Order: sequence, then structure tokens, then C-alpha cells
Amino acid sequence: METFHNKKDLLIELVRTNFKLRYNNSVLGFLWVLIKPLMTFVVLYFVFSNFKGGWVENYQIYLLLGIIIYYFVNDGVVYGMKGLLQMAHIVLKVNFPREIALASSHIMATINFVVNLFILALFVVFNPISPTFGSMIYFVVICIILFFGIYGLSFFTSIILVKLRDLEHVTGLVMQLLFYATPIFYPVDALPAVMKKLVFLNPLTILIQSARDALIYGKITYTRGIFIIAILVVVLLIVGTLFFRKNVKRIAEKF
Repeated sequence: METFHNKKDLLIELVRTNFKLRYNNSVLGFLWVLIKPLMTFVVLYFVFSNFKGGWVENYQIYLLLGIIIYYFVNDGVVYGMKGLLQMAHIVLKVNFPREIALASSHIMATINFVVNLFILALFVVFNPISPTFGSMIYFVVICIILFFGIYGLSFFTSIILVKLRDLEHVTGLVMQLLFYATPIFYPVDALPAVMKKLVFLNPLTILIQSARDALIYGKITYTRGIFIIAILVVVLLIVGTLFFRKNVKRIAEKF
């Protein structure tokens, strides 16, 4: 029990350190968490709501939720990837489970996500939606899958980045391409049949679409796809943990 409390206290302290490092000497500070998705929303909404206004019911919520989930994935991937490097001054001096460093970075991304969901709630006041209790639970399950999926990925990327700094640039490019390859500002049904099949090979498409259906329309959809993704996430966590623990002690000289 004492070990658990020690780890919990360490995790909280690392989250605080992460927060200070990220927003130190920043005029707007934590407000950037809100500014980025909101500015993206404003630009895309004014372009695509006028261009194809009849595309989707509740397009404002549809678009904003897609953007918020995308930024959660983007922040989680980037923060998790840099988790070890940014905590190098602690990792090299203090003996503690290194997974906690990654968890603290990922919690930062999750805090951003939760804050943005509150902004979404303000939009809902003016654009009523109709989720059910079951669909809300389904939405939470999807968020949990996203959380652990990104966390599992960071076990690999955090180690690789220490050895190969080019990964940061590659990740930035991949995330930019992922934004357009995922139906964030356009509906899947607007795509040709062939393109639609290709887009659904992207797991993030299934996660975002099912999250929208659950939260906006009160529907539980893509259950088979979500189940498969959940299994893959469990495998990713197990393999990632083994990979991380095997390699983390060998990279001290690379910092």
C-alpha cells in the first residue's frame, strides 16, 4: 500500500513538473489548450458549413468533437513520445518506474481533452443533442480505449525517439496526414465507395465515428470494430510494456 501511495505521489509531482515545463514563460499558458482546437474549428466550420451545409445534422458538434478527439490523439502521441526526453533530468538521477514518466505526460494530454470536452458542453447548450445513458457509457468506453491505445504506443515511441530524433519530424508529418485521412471535417458518407473502405482501415475513423454516433445521436455503432480495436490495444499494452522495460535501462547514454 505504501508503494502505491509513493507512486501516486510521484505521478502527481511529475504531472505538476510537466505542466510547469510546458507552459513556463508562456503569456497565454494553459489557454493554448483551448485556442488550438477552437481556431481549427472556426476556420473549418466557416468553410465547410457554407460549402456543404446540409452534409451533417448538428455539424457544429460533429466537427468540434472530431477536432477535440484528434487533438487528444495528437497531444497524447507527441507528449508520450517526448515523455522520457523531457524528464531526462529526473530519469537519470532518480530511481523509479520509468512508466510513470510516460503516464504523467499522457495525463497532461488527457487533462487537455477533458477541458475541451467542457467547451463542447457549452456548444451543446445552443445545439441540443440526444445521447442515451447507454450511448454515454459507450462514449466513455471509446475514450478509455483511446487513452490506453495512445499510452501503449508511447512505450515504443519514447524509446525510439531517444535513439532516433528524426522520429519527432516523422510523427509530425504522420499526424498531419492523419488529420486529412480521418473524417474530422467531412462525413464518411460523402466519400466514394472505394475511398470509404480505405478510410475505415484507419482505426481512428471507427473511434471518432462511433464516438459521434454515441454522443450526438444516441446510437451505439461499429461495435465489432471497437471490440477488435480494444483487443489490439490490450496486445499493444502488453507488448509495449515488455519492449519498454527491456530497452529503457539501455538508453541512459543516449540522453
